[in-house]
Amino acid sequence: MERGESLASAADALLDRLCARFADVPAETVRHCLDDLWCCCTHLGLTPDTTLIERLAASRLTGIVKGRPARTPIAVPPPLPPPCPRGHAEPRTLSPAMSPALSGTPEPEPAVSSAPMIAARR
Repeated sequence: MERGESLASAADALLDRLCARFADVPAETVRHCLDDLWCCCTHLGLTPDTTLIERLAASRLTGIVKGRPARTPIAVPPPLPPPCPRGHAEPRTLSPAMSPALSGTPEPEPAVSSAPMIAARR
């Protein structure tokens, strides 16, 4: 039982170190990460070493911290489009009057010309 007790104390010490290092992450998440990594190592046939587990857990927990959205997001308005190089004051957009598809009126179908087909037959 001594080996199991020393393993448990090493795991607790590892949990304490990682909880102190990643104070923003809940302790339950850190414990779950350690348990998951321990199981992954044994599943892959690796001997779960505390230094290996600590390095892998630190990498995972860093990803959790960096991937988390900011606590108080700053509302930044979207950037204005660049000015038109042709000197227009505003970016060009299609108004409903300019685009029949936007105004709801059907666009006339293009006339089908048979001239190319006749020329091809000659």
